Amino acid sequence: MKKQFTISIYIAVLFLFIAMNSNAQLVTISNTHQMPTIGDTVHYINANTFGFDATGVGTVTSKVWDESALMNAGTTYDFVFVNPATVPASLGKDSFPTASIARSESGATGYFYYQNTANDIKRLGWFASYTNYGIYKNGTFATEFHFPITAGETFTSSYSGDYAPFNVGEDSMRITSGSVSINADMQGQLILPTGAFNKALRVHVVESFHIVSYIVGVPATDNVISDDYYYWFVDTIFQPIMVYGVTSSDGTPQTPVLRYQPIVSSSTAISNIEKESFEVYPNPSDGKFFIRNIQSQNTIDLLEVYNVIGKKVYSQFQLKPFDEIDLSFAPKGIYFIKTISNEEAQTIKLVIK
Repeated sequence: MKKQFTISIYIAVLFLFIAMNSNAQLVTISNTHQMPTIGDTVHYINANTFGFDATGVGTVTSKVWDESALMNAGTTYDFVFVNPATVPASLGKDSFPTASIARSESGATGYFYYQNTANDIKRLGWFASYTNYGIYKNGTFATEFHFPITAGETFTSSYSGDYAPFNVGEDSMRITSGSVSINADMQGQLILPTGAFNKALRVHVVESFHIVSYIVGVPATDNVISDDYYYWFVDTIFQPIMVYGVTSSDGTPQTPVLRYQPIVSSSTAISNIEKESFEVYPNPSDGKFFIRNIQSQNTIDLLEVYNVIGKKVYSQFQLKPFDEIDLSFAPKGIYFIKTISNEEAQTIKLVIK
């Protein structure tokens, strides 16, 4: 009996150790690189959703999302964070007096407005025109993301407010039952066309709200808008490195969204140097250098420069076959130059001394 009791204690301690060790390995995305500031820009490449699977392979604590064969759709998408005070009054800045930052998006008129904290990206609403806006009321907001966030954690928020074009009196339109659920549900390795990224955390965000119209104070119509999105984060990379999701209106799905940041992982960048079709010189340089297409006289569609932690420090569209780049503002160190031409990506290592 005593021996069995000792073995039972040993097994219990062993399981406790395994559990503690497992918890220590859970991926956490801190707020160090994720909270946007005025002047930040996030650049994405849109990808074809054909055959895309957000589930991945393996257990939830050790997934592999092999998206190395993603086909680019030939378009890009940018998020730009600005000071709300610089936004024209016609685009709603006066409707969000407590906003600390605003965000614009490629191809879309207007801004989303935020009052962020050290840990929360808190949306106060949006404003595209006097006939297209949503202003959350009564101190409510939508928490788009919370940091730090660790695999297995969930956060929620709720909101309500006014919706265009009517927002006063008995005839009005309102936002009701707005809710956001954030669930860090999987972790593992994410493989993109630009390389493999370890310790990636998938965050599943589900948001929905009702647009209710009132006639003489009586509800007349009720439309439900819902978003079902997945975001993949890597701790050292600003904002999600990959996004996939779909918006539905009254249960009807709209066109899915799939995009990723064309950031090169360090290991992939080094392994691709011998395959480059572009030449950079001088290299090392003092920050000023020329870039040349070795194989043809075609222009470079997009050039981006990343530091060793994956943060983009420079980007430029439509370079000539032989063009000069000035990075003399950048600190000394190792950088990776990503070029995209005819939807083909190349990576070149650059040393600034």
